[in-house]
Amino acid sequence: MASILYYYNRFRTRLTNKINTHIYSGNKVHCEMCEWHGSKFPKGRCPNCNSLPRTRLIAFAVNHFKLNQQQQVRLLHIAPNRAEMKYMSETFNFNNGGQYDRLDILPKYKINIVQDLTKLQIEDEQYDLIIIWHVLEHIPNDYKAISEMYRVLRPGGKALVSVPIVPFDREITYEDDTIPKEKYKEIHSHPDHCRSCGLDYYKRFETIGFNTEEIKVIALPPQTINKYGLSEKHVAWLFAK
Repeated sequence: MASILYYYNRFRTRLTNKINTHIYSGNKVHCEMCEWHGSKFPKGRCPNCNSLPRTRLIAFAVNHFKLNQQQQVRLLHIAPNRAEMKYMSETFNFNNGGQYDRLDILPKYKINIVQDLTKLQIEDEQYDLIIIWHVLEHIPNDYKAISEMYRVLRPGGKALVSVPIVPFDREITYEDDTIPKEKYKEIHSHPDHCRSCGLDYYKRFETIGFNTEEIKVIALPPQTINKYGLSEKHVAWLFAK
């Protein structure tokens, strides 16, 4: 019964999205995740690919930093969802020497490397690019995770990163190892976030040895934010080894 309900809900979602892509057709907004153009993003979602503002920031950042102009990219994508994987596969050239690895700590859809990011069993300097999006706030030993990312990047390699900033103007990252997990939602606004990341979070990468470039959505022109369906609450960083 549960599986029937699952497929019914998937069918209903797809049908609703298909209808909405026509209802909201136009040229005021542009989802760079799926290249849909429309009049607006209803309830913040793309009616074609179901992306949210934080997801659309991935595509915006890839274009902003011109990451899609690289040839034969060796990409490590950490804890991706289906929409993100589809976008990466369509955006980057993984033929003729390119490589697309998807890593998660648990076996999931199209994940080809099941490992702990803090204990990677991957040789040094294997990747040109790492993408990790709203994941590090879930990892207690994030410094170790960042160190591992640095290790497996080749010299000149880059990491595209975002974490939620809660509240979005928080300046200083807050964490306390003595906080019990049942208090995470109350203190960090999410039951699985082990810290409240601040705008200073990029400094953890610089401590490891990365150089930083930044996109603060709130600093973008309003017409850009509206066109691409972004949220002023979000930040993206590009770290270079």
